[in-house]
Amino acid sequence: MSVSSDTKVCPLCAEIIKTTAKVCPFCRSKQGRCALWRQELPVAVTGLALLSMAVVMIAWLAPEEEGVGGRSFAGNRNDLVVLNSTLDPHKAKLTFWLTGVITNRGQHAWRVHELEVRFVDHRGNLLDARHPVVKELFVVLPRQEHGFRVELGELVFTNKNVTHQVRVQVATDGDRPSKPN
Repeated sequence: MSVSSDTKVCPLCAEIIKTTAKVCPFCRSKQGRCALWRQELPVAVTGLALLSMAVVMIAWLAPEEEGVGGRSFAGNRNDLVVLNSTLDPHKAKLTFWLTGVITNRGQHAWRVHELEVRFVDHRGNLLDARHPVVKELFVVLPRQEHGFRVELGELVFTNKNVTHQVRVQVATDGDRPSKPN
């Protein structure tokens, strides 16, 4: 059967039906000017709702480091400088503590979450790196200093002349309330 003036092609199933048909007898889809839109709209709305939920979940799960929920630390990493850091052995165990002072040279307050400690030899070769988490978070205000003490765990070095370098690895906007863990 060919398409004539009194027939048309159903936009959903591609069967030839009468022009005056309100419903396709083959696929039961409603016919009209926006028939395809009315059938596809619920699917599109559902898809957009699922996509929106995924974006919200990713934003909620993403750390504040990426700029969600405040100022991003990535572009301001050089604002926080670790000064006078020392390694102190625990008296009863083989563990070490790292103590020092963090200076905020920037214009914004930062809440410190994690440090990075690099151990290097006399030639500057990296021997080990540790990322101790700050258990009691603290905020370093602009143009201020704040002392810290974190546990590093066991350290064993057979090399002589090993030095350590410390920097702030993870910090969040100190002007925003701290998120509970």
